[in-house]
Amino acid sequence: MQKYTVLIAGGFKPPHKGHYDFIKFYLDNPCVEQVVLFCGEKKRDTISLEATEAVLEAYGLMKHPKLTYQRAKQRNGKKGSFTNPLADCYDWADENYDTHCGLGWSSKDKGYQDGFVKYFKGDSMIITPPMFEQQDDLSATDFRKALENGESIQAFLPDGVSEEQIRKVLGA
Repeated sequence: MQKYTVLIAGGFKPPHKGHYDFIKFYLDNPCVEQVVLFCGEKKRDTISLEATEAVLEAYGLMKHPKLTYQRAKQRNGKKGSFTNPLADCYDWADENYDTHCGLGWSSKDKGYQDGFVKYFKGDSMIITPPMFEQQDDLSATDFRKALENGESIQAFLPDGVSEEQIRKVLGA
C-alpha cells in the first residue's frame, strides 16, 4: 500500500461540519500518511485566523497525529501583502518533490484538483487522492450569519461538539 500526503487549503472562517468531515476523510484514510492543512489569514466578518485555529482545536483536529497545520505564507503583490493557502500547496509539492502527494478535493469543487494535476503533469510523485463526497450543503457564510443573528449553530457543528463550546471559543 503506497502512503502519501494530502494537501488541503482554505480559509475556514469558521470551520464547519463539512470542513471537519472533509479533513477527517483524509485523516482516517489508511493510505494517507500526513495531511498538511494550510489556512489563510483573511478575516471574514468577525472570524479571524486565530478563531479558526481555536475552532479546529475544539474539534480535536489540531492534536491528530497525522495533521500538520500551517498558516499560509505572507506573499507580496501589487496590492500589498496577502496569503494564498492554495499557492502554499503548490509550493509544498514543489519543495517536497520526493514525497507522493496530492491535493485534497471534494465533489463540491473539482476545479482546484484539475488545476493541481495539470500543473504537475508528468510528475510521478503527484497522485490524485480519492474524492470526498460532500454530504451537507453547509457554508461558512451561513455559519457566520447564524452567529451574527444569534441563531442556533448546532447544524454547522460536528457530532459531539456543543454549540456553547464553539460560541465560547468564538466569543459569540
